[in-house]
Amino acid sequence: MFSSIQKRYLYRIVIGIIFITGGVIAAFTLPDDAVITTIFLTAGIVFLLTGILRHRKNRDGPESDERSKKIGAWGLSYAWLTGLIAACILFWLDYLGIFRVSAQSGYGLMVMILALSAVVYQAYLFRKGDVC
Repeated sequence: MFSSIQKRYLYRIVIGIIFITGGVIAAFTLPDDAVITTIFLTAGIVFLLTGILRHRKNRDGPESDERSKKIGAWGLSYAWLTGLIAACILFWLDYLGIFRVSAQSGYGLMVMILALSAVVYQAYLFRKGDVC
């Protein structure tokens, strides 16, 4: 079963299983600390899914080419600009007293904006076919 999987995908799958196992163990041994359980389970699911999905996607062809690298770079550039604009908007909303946010919530919001916008921009550019 694992003989046809590239090592990097196999490592992701194994790390995902280890994290998921650690999350389940943490859920039973540390019932009052849901943060550690959530972190372990989330990381495990992400590692497991990326390993499986990338193996299925790149089974026959090359893992990346010049076009996909270009689209990835442009998508991340757009996401960075979106994050910068969102940080400015968040700053002014807080400064004017319109929307108060704690530092922890602000950091979490910015991470979500950056990560989701990167995925959205890259998906859009891949569907479009090119950046120009």
